[in-house]
Amino acid sequence: MQVHVTRRDQTAFNIRERAGRRKQRLPQCSKDGRRCTAPGLHATSMRAMVAPNAIGWCSRDPEDEPMTRSIALLAVLLAAFVGALAGQDAAPGVLATQDAGEGLRLMTFNIRYGTAGDGPNGWANRRALVADIIRRSAPDVLAIQEGLAFQLEELGDVLGDYRKLGQHRDGGLEGEFSGLYVNELRVRVRDWGEFWLSPTPDAVGSQGWDAALARMAVWAEIEYIAGGEPIRVYGTHFDHRGEMARLESARLIARHAEDGPPAVVMGDLNLQEESEPLGVFFDRGYRSAFRVTHPESELGTFNGFRDATGGRRLDHILLDPRLEPLTAEVFDEQVNGVWPSDHFAVSALVARR
Repeated sequence: MQVHVTRRDQTAFNIRERAGRRKQRLPQCSKDGRRCTAPGLHATSMRAMVAPNAIGWCSRDPEDEPMTRSIALLAVLLAAFVGALAGQDAAPGVLATQDAGEGLRLMTFNIRYGTAGDGPNGWANRRALVADIIRRSAPDVLAIQEGLAFQLEELGDVLGDYRKLGQHRDGGLEGEFSGLYVNELRVRVRDWGEFWLSPTPDAVGSQGWDAALARMAVWAEIEYIAGGEPIRVYGTHFDHRGEMARLESARLIARHAEDGPPAVVMGDLNLQEESEPLGVFFDRGYRSAFRVTHPESELGTFNGFRDATGGRRLDHILLDPRLEPLTAEVFDEQVNGVWPSDHFAVSALVARR
């Protein structure tokens, strides 16, 4: 079956998501005064602003302009200080812009829809924990599942420098989001698209086979800003009930990825590794980033707000044979008895073979 992919620019469906966020990447304060240069500024961004001005100041004749000499010295010292910071670990809230040779940082995170009656694990108590995991991991590409529009808006402080790709599964901002967020400070989106996991993949909000709900996939071909060959990343959320739907969804994505650049498929697949649908990928040479790097681990990802072992491993980052996992991690944590979500986030650092 030929898959027709609907390509879209950021349109009305994500305008509300971006309301109040920064429109430029240069350091500045927002109109409401709450987001300023210092708390969320990466050293390389500051250097890009300081260095040109420092050159301009130093080009003046210090004998003719005594004040300029002091300003130039201050600028040089500031630039040196910022340069030293660049060699340290990024502070919380800072997006990584390290060299492409260190690999591509990926994360999938089912954040649990925010209107569920989860008592002490309700969204209001979990929101800061979710944001903290994303901030600490600083993924280059983030696949989110079950994100409702208001949740993504409330995560604006940590997602503000990311580009959102994809509609929500019912179209526009309706229903849950299972698309991608891309850190454009580090990688460039060459192309992207979306399709629904159904026999009519270009039909917005379409349900497939025996699925209980509409499901979709969002893909992006990205390349490092520093250069290099592209990688295609898929973000998705397979149906939780339909067995045929999960199998056909896997086939649909696997066919779409054929003859393309090296591919990553990540999301809450509602599948364990021995399942037939995951076999669709494994038969094509895909590997689980976490399984390769932790071959003996039995840690799961679906904690259900109660199981510290993670229960079943349903969330995956799958790499095609041309990609190598360098590290992988499952964020199995609680804070004061509160779980960030009923799923553990999964991250991986990957590189081309």
